[in-house]
Amino acid sequence: MKLPAFLNLAVFVIFFGIALIEAIQRSNWIEAALFLALGVMSLWADFSRKQ
Repeated sequence: MKLPAFLNLAVFVIFFGIALIEAIQRSNWIEAALFLALGVMSLWADFSRKQ
């Protein structure tokens, strides 16, 4: 069974987006930077060409 193309993006938005917003609201800038970096790496890994 092939997974929908938007599934990885949905998981990214739910997990990293909510965690990033929560860290920003608590003014925990190190945690916010960590989640932002992990989110960017996750998106890059999802959308990079697989060989």
